Amino acid sequence: MSGWFDKLLEELQRRQAEADAQREGRPFERRDAPNAGERNVTPIDEERQQRRAGRTNGGGGGPTFPPVAGGGDVPWRRYLLIGGGIMALLFVLGLLGGVVNLITDVMWYDALGRRDVLQTRLWSQVALFGIGFIAMLLPALLSIWLATRISPQAPVRQLGGIDMPDASRVIGIVLIVVAVLLSLGSAAAWSGNWETVLLFLNGAEWGITDPILGRDIGYYVFDLPFWRFLLGWASTTLIVVGLLTLGAYAARALHWQFRLSAPVRAHLSVIGALLLVVIAGGYQLDIAELTYSTRGLGGNVQAALYTDVNAQLPASVILTIVALAAAALLLLNTWFRTLWLLAVAGGAWLVLSVVVGGLYPSFVQTVQVNPNELNVEREYIVDHIESTRAAFDLDAIEQRRFTGEQELTRDVFDEDATTIENLRLWDYRPLLTTFGQQQILRRYYTFSDVDIDRYEVGGEQRQIMLSARELDVDRFGDSRTWTNERLVYTHGYGITAVPVDAVTDQGTPDYLVSGIDNDPQLPVGEPRIYFGEESDTYIVTGTTTAEFDYPLDTDGGDGEAGAETVWDGSTGVGIGNPLARALFALRFSDFNLLISNQLTDQSQVLFRRAIQERVPEIAPFLAYDGDPYLVSADDRVLWVWDAYTVSNRYPNAQPLPSTSRFAGANYLRNSVKVVVDAYDGTVRFFLAEPDEPIIAAYARIFPDLFEPMSAMPDELQAHLRYPEDLFVAQNEAYRLYHLPATDSGATTFYNEDDRWAIPVDVVNGTGEPTEPYYVIMRIPGEEEAEFVLIQPMVPEDRPNMIAWVAARMDPGVYGERIAFQFPTGTSTQGPVQI
Repeated sequence: MSGWFDKLLEELQRRQAEADAQREGRPFERRDAPNAGERNVTPIDEERQQRRAGRTNGGGGGPTFPPVAGGGDVPWRRYLLIGGGIMALLFVLGLLGGVVNLITDVMWYDALGRRDVLQTRLWSQVALFGIGFIAMLLPALLSIWLATRISPQAPVRQLGGIDMPDASRVIGIVLIVVAVLLSLGSAAAWSGNWETVLLFLNGAEWGITDPILGRDIGYYVFDLPFWRFLLGWASTTLIVVGLLTLGAYAARALHWQFRLSAPVRAHLSVIGALLLVVIAGGYQLDIAELTYSTRGLGGNVQAALYTDVNAQLPASVILTIVALAAAALLLLNTWFRTLWLLAVAGGAWLVLSVVVGGLYPSFVQTVQVNPNELNVEREYIVDHIESTRAAFDLDAIEQRRFTGEQELTRDVFDEDATTIENLRLWDYRPLLTTFGQQQILRRYYTFSDVDIDRYEVGGEQRQIMLSARELDVDRFGDSRTWTNERLVYTHGYGITAVPVDAVTDQGTPDYLVSGIDNDPQLPVGEPRIYFGEESDTYIVTGTTTAEFDYPLDTDGGDGEAGAETVWDGSTGVGIGNPLARALFALRFSDFNLLISNQLTDQSQVLFRRAIQERVPEIAPFLAYDGDPYLVSADDRVLWVWDAYTVSNRYPNAQPLPSTSRFAGANYLRNSVKVVVDAYDGTVRFFLAEPDEPIIAAYARIFPDLFEPMSAMPDELQAHLRYPEDLFVAQNEAYRLYHLPATDSGATTFYNEDDRWAIPVDVVNGTGEPTEPYYVIMRIPGEEEAEFVLIQPMVPEDRPNMIAWVAARMDPGVYGERIAFQFPTGTSTQGPVQI
C-alpha cells in the first residue's frame, strides 16, 4: 500500500515539475512511462534520494539514526496482524459456538421427535436469508457496474494544473464491500421475518370482512404485515442502491469532469421512479391501516372514524396518484428533458402531502366532526363495538339477569350443598408458605406455586389445591458439587394436595396427600418430577452414580439416607461417545463432561427441563399463559399450559391496555393446550380451536406438530381449565364493550354511561385488581354444581357490584361464558364492601 502511494506521489510531483518548467519557459525532458527497472528522474527525485542516503549512510550533513530492525514499517504491520488475528479468533469462536449449539439443538429435537419443526424453521430462515442477501446485492452491483460503464469519458479533471488521479477502482471496491455488508443486513431482516412470510404464504380467508373497506380479516392479519415489510425493505434497498450509484458516479467524477448525459439521467431516473412507485404502494397500505387509527374520540379508541374515512382515505388516494405521476415523469425524463415537469410534480407532491395529507383531515376533524361528534361518529362507533366484540369473542357471552333476592332457606342450603362444601377457606398465597414449612421434607425441595383443580374424592367432586415438590439446586448450600447437582439430585418427588375447605383442629391444612405418600383417593402413578417450573439446570442420567430418589427419613431432618432410582424416559440426548460429550461440554462450558469417569455408554443429558423454556423453544410463535398448572391424571404427573394465538392486526378493534399480559393485542384465542409429562419430558400440542384461522395457518406450516383434542385422554380432558389470563383479558374488553353494536349502544359508549371495572382488592397493603376465582358451584338456572371461573364487576365510579361473569369448563360445556347482570336500580354490595 505504501509503495503504491509513493508511486502516486512521485507521479504527481513529476507532473508538477513539468508544469513548472512549461510555465517558466525552460526545457523539460518528458519520457514515456518507465519500463521495469527504470523511471524518470526529476530534481525532486534526486533530492529524495539524497535524503534517503543521508538517513541511511549519514550523508548530507544531517543527523544519522540507527536502522530499525526489520524495517521502519514493521510496528504497524505487527499491530495489524495482531488485531486481525484477534478478530479472526473471535469470529472462529463465535462460529464454533453457533455450530455447536445448532448440532446439539438438532440432537435435542431428535430426542423429542420434533426434528421436522426445527427443519421447517431453520430452512425457511436460511432460504429467506439468501433471498434477502441476493435481492439487495444483485441490484446494487448491477447499478454500480452500469455507473462505471455509462460514465462519460469527459476531459480529465485537473486541480491546480495537475491531473487528478483515477481513484474510481479503489472507491468501486469500497462500494462493493459496503453493498455486501448492507446486503447482510437485508438478509438478516428477511430471515428475522420468517413467520411473517410463512403466514402470508399459508394464511387463508377468515370469512369475515371489515366494515370500512370490505376486506377479509385475513388480509389484515396475514397479508398486510408482509406487504408492509416488503415495501419497507424495497424502499430501503432502492435508497441504498441510489446512494451506491451516486458514489460510483462521484468516484468517476473525481478523475473526469462530470456531465449529466442521457444514459446517466436515465439510470438515476429509473431508480427514482421505482422508489416513487414503492411510496405510492405505501399510501395504499396506509388506507388499510386507517382501521388502526387513533385520531378520533380523543384518541381513546382504535378505529377508522369519520375523518379517517372521509378525509384521510381520499387524501391517500390523491397522494398515490401524485406519486405515480411523478414516477412517470421521471421515466419520461430518460427520453426527454422534463426537469421542469418533474419539479412541478415534486412541488405538488410536497404541497399536497402537507395540505391534503395533514391540514385537510385536521380541518375536517375540527370544523365538521368535533361540534357534532356523536351524530357524525355514531355509525363508526357501532362498527368499532362490533369489531372489538368479535376480536375477543365477546359475542359468545350469554347475558342473564340476576336479582340475587332468593330467600335463604334450609332447602336452598341442601340444594347447594356441593357449593357450600367447596367454599374456599384457603388463599393460595399463604397456603404456599404453609406448604414450604410443613411439606418441604428436605432443604433442597421447594414448592413454586399452588394450583386449583377438581377431583373426585370419596365419590364426590371436590375442589383441590395442589403443588409439586420440585428440586431447587440453589438450596444445596455447601453440598452443591458437580456430582450432586448433575448426577445425584436430579428430580423432585411427589405432590401435596389439600381440599379447599379442609382444616384441622389446630387450624392447619388437613392434607389429602402429604409427604411422599401416594393416597389412593388421589393416586399418582409416577411421582418423580424431572421437568417442571423450577427445573432450570441440565442433568446427566444413566451414570455409574445412582440418582437420589426420595428421602427415607421424612421427619424433616437433613439425613441423606434415601431411595435410589434411574431415569427411564425417552427424551434424553445420548452422550455415550466422546464426540457428543465434547459438543455438550462446549455448549454448557463444562469440562467435567469430558473428564468424568462416572459417565457410561448409556448416559443421557436432560436439558431445557423448565417447561417455560422447553415449550416455547418448540413453538415460539405462540403466546403462553402465566400459570402452567399441575394435573394428576392417567397415572402421571402432567403440566398443562394454555397457549394462545395473538394478533394486534384485527381491523377496527380496540387493543388491550398496557397493564394487560397481552398489552397491545386486539385479537386473542386459546387455540392450543400444551401437555408436558413431568417425568418423561414429552411435549404434546393439542388443538383446542382447530378452526381458528391463525392456528390453522401454523398447522399448515407445521403439519406434524399439533394433535386433535380427540387424541387427549378423557381423564385429562376432565381437568382442563378455562385459562385465567384469557378470562382476565376478555373481561378487560367486556367491561367497556358489553354494550350491543347498535345506535343506542354507540350512544351509551360515547357518553360513558355504562362503564364497568374490575374491583380492587388490597394485597400486601396495595390495591390490585381482584383475581378471578375458580370455584365449584351451581350456576343459577343450572341443575348441577360445576367447576367455574368467576369474576365480579362493579361500576367504574362505584364499589357496589353490577354484574359477575362465569366461565364454565366441565366436559360438555367447556368454554361457555355467562354474564349475570343485576337489575338497574338495585344496589348489591361489591367485594370491597364485604
